[in-house]
Parts: sequence; structure tokens; C-alpha cells
Amino acid sequence: MKYIIGHKKPDTDSVCSAIAYARFLRKQGQQVQAISLGKLNNETSFVLKKFKTKTPKIISILPKKSKVILIDHNQKIQSIDNLEELDVLEIIDHHSVNIKSSKTISLCVKPLGSSCSIVAQKYFYNNIGLNKNTARLLLAGIISDTLFFRSPTTTQIDKDLVFKLNKIAQIKNLKGFSLDMFEAKSSLGDISAEDLIKLDYKIFDFNGNRCGISVMETTNVSNGLNKKKEISAKLTTIKKRDNLKTIYFTIIDILNKKSYTLYSDDRAKRLFIELFRAKEDKGVLFVDKLISRKKQIVPIFNRKFS
Repeated sequence: MKYIIGHKKPDTDSVCSAIAYARFLRKQGQQVQAISLGKLNNETSFVLKKFKTKTPKIISILPKKSKVILIDHNQKIQSIDNLEELDVLEIIDHHSVNIKSSKTISLCVKPLGSSCSIVAQKYFYNNIGLNKNTARLLLAGIISDTLFFRSPTTTQIDKDLVFKLNKIAQIKNLKGFSLDMFEAKSSLGDISAEDLIKLDYKIFDFNGNRCGISVMETTNVSNGLNKKKEISAKLTTIKKRDNLKTIYFTIIDILNKKSYTLYSDDRAKRLFIELFRAKEDKGVLFVDKLISRKKQIVPIFNRKFS
């Protein structure tokens, strides 16, 4: 049995790409299971429920020497807890590569807007039949990670794949579907500050500098800004607990392409203002058109600490 694993704090792209790639490999006679490294967020739960798709099993570790495929990530810090005990066979990702391996593994890393785009390409290139459900899951992953083409990570290939996939998926109103997804993502209810931070939270190692960067993509920024004091206080707590150099919580306004960032301390504030020319207003750092952690935020930190 092989296991396909997305990153911790799974999002729609990591979950849908894992499910779709497991189906791809099963069509070739392989025994494969897609698993999740945590509870699904509201957007992903909405997608799987809408398309009547079973939620992957949630695990935190696997038996030693289990055969695994990593999808939508490649950094150890973002992966399964006992990754070093497992046999990594393959990596499929659309992020920068930062992993060491003692053996040769299969790598498929492309500068596309989502891992679902890469998996969709595999289906079409290998002429593997795509059913309506799988096409819909792949569509959802691309829409989610590209913010329906608003993100600077979007490529023409992503757009072409959405058009090609929808010939099979037959979603009549893609714009309306994307807004339903984003509304589900924005509907958080009475969530605690820490749970809000941890919804889409990743730790990055920038040349020995561990930085936590959390993002909240939403159509209603007040869901985050209304908890500004609690979030800022919790960022300070998490920074100490996770032994981080710095930590940020960035609220991304999907529809208006704006971002509002909260920070752990004055040092973090000064660094963010330096790197992104942010404007501060009442403890919030504003940057216009800064909406992609992968494409716009992480590369700047990489260069700063290189």
C-alpha cells in the first residue's frame, strides 16, 4: 500500500490533488490511499460534501517504512511527523524545492498555480479517463489555490486546464461556484484566535530562521480584524512555543486583492514594513495586491535571510 500525503493544515488543493492522484494510480493497478494530516477546513469540507466525496482518513504518523508520496509540499517541517522513518517514493508539488533525500526519488515540480493542475496534466497526458467527480475536485483545487485566477501564481496553463476540465465537470457557473467556495472559507463561526491562526499556518526555515506565516483568505476581512487583539497576543505565544524568529497572520481580501497583516512584536512589524513597504494603521500592516504567500511573501523572506 502506498499513501498520498498533503501538507499539515490541509487545504482544498492538497486534499483534492491527493484524492485525484490516488484514483490516477489505482487506474494503473496500484494500491494507494489518500490521507490527510489534519481536519479539513470549511472550504474543503464544502467541496467534498457538494460533490459527495468521502473525506480522507486523518492521521498524524504512519508505520515505519511505509511507502509515501508527498503532494503539494516538500518541506519536512510541513509534512507528516515521522517522515524520516518513511520511504518517500515521489513528490508532486508547485512550491520551491527544499528537501534532502538519501536516495533517488521521482520529482514532479512545476511552476503552476496548484498541485491539482499538475495532476490534471498527468490525466490528460497519459490519456487516463477522467470522470465527472474527479474533474470537479481538480477544478476546485485550482480555483482555490489561484483564488479563481486572482492570485499572481496563476498561469495560462491553469486557466486552460480549468476550461478543459469543465468540459467534463460541467459546472454551469464557475464564477458562482468559486464565490460559494470562498463564502464557505470565510464562514468561520465562533472560532478561537489560535484556531483561526492555525487554519492555514506553515512554518518555513529560511536559512536557519524559522518563521511562521499564517494566511486567511476571505471575502470578509472583518472576520479576522475583529479579533485583532486576541490574534496579536496569540502570535506572541505561538512564537515562543514554536521557537520562531518571527510570525505573521495575513488576512487576504480575495475579491479586492488587498492584505492586512498582524504581527507578534515590534521587531516583526519593522521587518515586514522594510520588506513589503507596508503601511501601518492601528496595529495592522496594509499592502495592496499582496495576496500570495507562495509567490509574493515567502520569496522575499528567502532573499532576506539567504
